[in-house]
Amino acid sequence: MRLRLTCKETTRLVLEGEDRALPLGERVLVRMHLGMCRGCTRFSQQVRLMHGALDGWRRYADGKDDTPPRS
Repeated sequence: MRLRLTCKETTRLVLEGEDRALPLGERVLVRMHLGMCRGCTRFSQQVRLMHGALDGWRRYADGKDDTPPRS
């Protein structure tokens, strides 16, 4: 196992981490990369923001939340 990820590998794992739990080794490598790479850190924040916005919209559309999502 390599000790460093490329930005391409990191973004792939960030996206996969939205759908499944990453194994400990992958989580550690992603965190190490995010600690050094500003671009991937921003990408990770944007993915979390989009995921949260979509979750809010789904709750509203399913009638589980009466408050419309903020724009």
